[in-house]
Amino acid sequence: MPKEASKANAIRQLMDMFSCDRVIAFGDGKNDIDMFEIADECYAVSNAHEALKEKATGIIGSNNEDGVAKWLEERTSS
Repeated sequence: MPKEASKANAIRQLMDMFSCDRVIAFGDGKNDIDMFEIADECYAVSNAHEALKEKATGIIGSNNEDGVAKWLEERTSS
């Protein structure tokens, strides 16, 4: 894999393509750390790697508990 291939670089490209000014990221592994470092908000699932949890804005329910889906549902329901 080329060094420039990362989740953070992919997000930067998407931000440019869609003129986004804010990023909320979700993750569970060490490979998500670079993405968390550029996100405005970042949430680790409760079963995430401890190193990722240290970078997180908050901890949400685990993958098995549909943590991301529940977080999104809570914030988009009106």
